[in-house]
Amino acid sequence: MPSGIDNHMPRKFDSEIYISPADEWIFRGNPIDKEEILTYFRNNLHGNEKGVYIENTFGELSEHGYIKIDGFPCHVLHVEVLEEEILFLTDDGRSYPFGTFEIYETKDGGILGLRSNEEKIKYRFTWNAAKELSDLLIEEGGFTYLDWKGVKMQIPMYEGEVMVPLPTDYS
Repeated sequence: MPSGIDNHMPRKFDSEIYISPADEWIFRGNPIDKEEILTYFRNNLHGNEKGVYIENTFGELSEHGYIKIDGFPCHVLHVEVLEEEILFLTDDGRSYPFGTFEIYETKDGGILGLRSNEEKIKYRFTWNAAKELSDLLIEEGGFTYLDWKGVKMQIPMYEGEVMVPLPTDYS
């Protein structure tokens, strides 16, 4: 092996996967609809300054397949209100406590979620999850507040974009 090559650097490329505005995962024009594949992809999504990628690891080798996003790659399926916390259960196979998962109001009156450490990966609330969350929301003076255990916190307006383009370079 030539010197100066890092064997542990991931291979980076365009995965040719696209998330449509209707939240469909599409590969080379064909929908991806196998739930176990979607769960794997969602569970291995990461963001960095270049974009959003699916990380695959094979022993010591890894690759980052970047995706183009015009919709929401992940969804909040259920909001569970417990005695000590609020949990957001998602279709990436995880549950996030409020605080590590942030909620924002969108300009069109919807709600989106973000993991605190992944600002490029957005979550759309399903109808059921939105209904469960709405039980904790109040509107006053044109603002929406989360009202839980006697604490009223304003839900901030999301000013960013949902879409995430492909990187222009992968190095």
